[in-house]
Amino acid sequence: MTGPVKLNQTILNLIVQLGAINPTLVTVFANKTDIDVQTIIDWFAQTRFIKSDENTFFLVTSLRASLLKELNKSLNPGTKEEETTNTPISAKAKYALLALAGTIYFGCEGFDGITAFMGIFSSIPTIAILVGGLAFSIVSMIVFCSFDLVEISKNLGVKSSETPQLIDAALEEFKEIKAIRARLTRLAKQDNKTQEELEEYRKLALMLLQRHVELNKVRGDLTLASDNPYLATAKKLTAIFAGFIFFSGGFFAGQTVSLAIASLFVATMSATAWPIVVAAVGVGLAALAVYWYVERPGIENLISRWKGLDKEKIDELCKSTVVNKETEKLGELIHDINTQINALEEKAADKAQINTMQEKIDRLEQEKKELSSKLAAAEEKVTQVSEQLKLKETQPIQQTLPAGVGKNVEPIDELQVSNPLHIHGNEGAMSAHSQLSLFGMKKSASTGNLIGLMQKDILRGNSGLY
Repeated sequence: MTGPVKLNQTILNLIVQLGAINPTLVTVFANKTDIDVQTIIDWFAQTRFIKSDENTFFLVTSLRASLLKELNKSLNPGTKEEETTNTPISAKAKYALLALAGTIYFGCEGFDGITAFMGIFSSIPTIAILVGGLAFSIVSMIVFCSFDLVEISKNLGVKSSETPQLIDAALEEFKEIKAIRARLTRLAKQDNKTQEELEEYRKLALMLLQRHVELNKVRGDLTLASDNPYLATAKKLTAIFAGFIFFSGGFFAGQTVSLAIASLFVATMSATAWPIVVAAVGVGLAALAVYWYVERPGIENLISRWKGLDKEKIDELCKSTVVNKETEKLGELIHDINTQINALEEKAADKAQINTMQEKIDRLEQEKKELSSKLAAAEEKVTQVSEQLKLKETQPIQQTLPAGVGKNVEPIDELQVSNPLHIHGNEGAMSAHSQLSLFGMKKSASTGNLIGLMQKDILRGNSGLY
């Protein structure tokens, strides 16, 4: 997960300034030195409806840019911050002296060039020449401060203390949007990211896209302001004035060179002679052409910069190709993150299904073990019963007679009738039951079941056989 975002001194100063105008906009930052990503997302959503004509718009835009800058740092925890070095006093002294010298020199050059050119025409009054000289002197100094002095400050490492404009804050915010988008693209491609981290990245990407789209209103306002006809007229007039300076410099340079060449062939030659004038005008036009296509765009942009409408910054912020390209990249980032989140969700669903199936398999295995145990017990029981049955089948059948019965019974083969059989009841005739019993005894004697039959006969009460 993304670490907390530090509230540096710049952010704290902006919070104080914004709180003095509208305290409700900075309540989430009260008494905090750092905030989490979700708080930043919520604050961006809270301030998205602030209109560009409100007095808090510039401060809110600046605070957004500063927060995004610190957010980018939190996404790059290992990145080494740029060290801010203080400008040496000697460099500042050189810068001040060169600025003074350049201003004097270019002021004099502008004054001399235009007054010398106007002096050719004797009908121009002296006061007009003086006013024209002063005007072109000022223009020349402006050109110096806008171009040469900027290069001097860069070479000496002296930062110019320009007042921040709305375009500066908006451009800084746009740069941070692109930087964070690039960082999120790299982070989202890493394989070890969890779904929670990807969800956070998606929220950030959606916030960046929303803010990128909201900047279109600022882009439209800046483009409309830069196309203002009054501003365009001021830029053209300034460019023409500066063009006269370059033309005059070229004119007099050409005049001097042509006079030197003419003196080689003619003893005396007037500076107003038509060959000299033609040559001077030609060199002046050459200087004007070089200026028009090289220096003029910078002169025109100078006026725009004074109005907070730097053309280079506007192109970087508002150019349609740049805006559309960034919109496309943000859309691709969101699509890629959604794809990875869906893949993780499917993977989690598959894993959950596998776990469920594994639980079912484990439960079935447990049931199988229980059934196997029961089956083994049943088989053991069946085996015991089978062994008992087999044991009973192999043992002779023994039945217990009543006490004292059958002790003197002899085998049937040795049985002899020594005395005649006394028949009770009807003499001379044996009862049918007795005959049947006797027949059974004889039959049993041959089969070896005499004892069993005797027991049955005894139980029936047929004791008369004995």
